[in-house]
Amino acid sequence: MTRPALQQRVLRFIEEGGDFEALALALHRHQFAHDPIIRALCAAPAASLPAIPAVPVGLFRELDVGTVEPEEPHQAFHTSGTTVGRPGVHRVRDTVLYDAGCLAWAQRWLPDTRATIGLMAESGHSSLAHMVRLFAPHTGPVQFLLRDEDLDLAPLARVEEPVFICATSFALDLWLSSAPAALPAGSAIMVTGGFKGRSHSLDADALIQAAQRLAPVLLEYGMTELSSQLWARPGEPYAPPPWLRVQAVDPLTGATLPAEQPGQLRFMDLCNLDSTVHIETLDQGIVHADGRVSLLGRLPDAPARGCSLAVEDLL
Repeated sequence: MTRPALQQRVLRFIEEGGDFEALALALHRHQFAHDPIIRALCAAPAASLPAIPAVPVGLFRELDVGTVEPEEPHQAFHTSGTTVGRPGVHRVRDTVLYDAGCLAWAQRWLPDTRATIGLMAESGHSSLAHMVRLFAPHTGPVQFLLRDEDLDLAPLARVEEPVFICATSFALDLWLSSAPAALPAGSAIMVTGGFKGRSHSLDADALIQAAQRLAPVLLEYGMTELSSQLWARPGEPYAPPPWLRVQAVDPLTGATLPAEQPGQLRFMDLCNLDSTVHIETLDQGIVHADGRVSLLGRLPDAPARGCSLAVEDLL
């Protein structure tokens, strides 16, 4: 099946649902045919979901994962948590599926505000910044406050109407340390990114509680190597969209674990048309019987990564 036909099938799935397994296997066959990395991980196209190889996120830093050649026209999203070598790169021919899936799921959580403020850099290679820009028609025009390695918090002191503040955990901590005033009624705060950095860690519960004194808080979980995101409210597990399935596996054997048992997280994302449908992360979590996910942080000795690290460097 051609890429345009597969893209249309995924768009229909986002709108209407459908047979997840059949579509995931069709995407995998396309990726097997066009990506030598996938062919190196399995001798033949998988015949079932469990047989689709899970590509470790670290390979995106080492190799050109996916069906898009670097010299072809494409959109490249870069990781921000790499300490050595090149950043991880997730290439897509276009952002049609990313945009459609992101908005279809995020609309369940997005507030009705008049402005959006991103405590992050406005980078064309940041999937997080791209996501925040997508919110603008729903949450108001976007202003990014991290420029030239400096986080300018002054605009936050002049907020007079409901605002949606999208912040990485370390950027949020930096803002909260400035003792900000409560936000206008109707405002909301989105928190994303890990709470463990290269040099120190944040108390996630304390940080979220402090933010909730200013405005209601939403939690978002995503990564450069995925095209879909999970959302939650404080105290609740993260909810994936129907086109994203999460598994917890034994980190030593790769065996799938029963629901409610903690393990290493893998994600099967139907919107990852141009890279790989199955991703293995270095995060730990519990996948509940209803498919929602409770995060437990990074695997022991896993390197810190994620969008919060750029702000941690400022500290």
